[in-house]
Amino acid sequence: MSNVISISVDKRELTGTGNARRMRKAGVVPAIVYSRGSTTTHLSVKDDAVRKIQDHVGMVELTCTDGEKKTVIVKDIQVHPLSLAALHIDFLEVKADEIIAVVVPVECIGEAAGLRQGGQLEQVLHELEIKCLPAQVPQVITVDVSDLALDEAFYIKDLVLAEGLTATGDPDLIICHVRAPRTTLEETESESEEAAEHSEDAAKAADAGKDKEKE
Repeated sequence: MSNVISISVDKRELTGTGNARRMRKAGVVPAIVYSRGSTTTHLSVKDDAVRKIQDHVGMVELTCTDGEKKTVIVKDIQVHPLSLAALHIDFLEVKADEIIAVVVPVECIGEAAGLRQGGQLEQVLHELEIKCLPAQVPQVITVDVSDLALDEAFYIKDLVLAEGLTATGDPDLIICHVRAPRTTLEETESESEEAAEHSEDAAKAADAGKDKEKE
């Protein structure tokens, strides 16, 4: 399940907002590597390398121009709200034998059985935090919804994860479910209202009958 990509980076001495802006104009993105128990490393990453890691889940091997290498995961990529261009990257240095927590996208596959009954598949959870070794981080977690019938849900506790992977979320959280079509819900509500009205009318009639008996 090893999922590692390699990119080249440059170390940088200059920091601060003004320098970061100049870097972006030159086609590079400022980045920081956080290491537990040691000082942070300031880097610059070229745009083409940023594109390689922007949607990557898993380990990244950074090779600096001075030959130093660091194995990291992407903790955060800050992007511009309009252009979505990368503004800053936070990396976390990891060790091969160290359990880490990462957020992995969730993808539903297959056609739910409930769709043939007129239902609608709704995915509630699109990302899931898992714990595992760095080399075991999957690119995506897939959920086969083929057997999901109308009004049925798939929970975190229903996941069958690969050995070494553990989901950290509430086991009873819903990942996806098949909702009944709106027309069916409206009909059910209407039938319930009619039944309630019928019961009320019957009760009134019974009360009226009792009043007549008293007379």
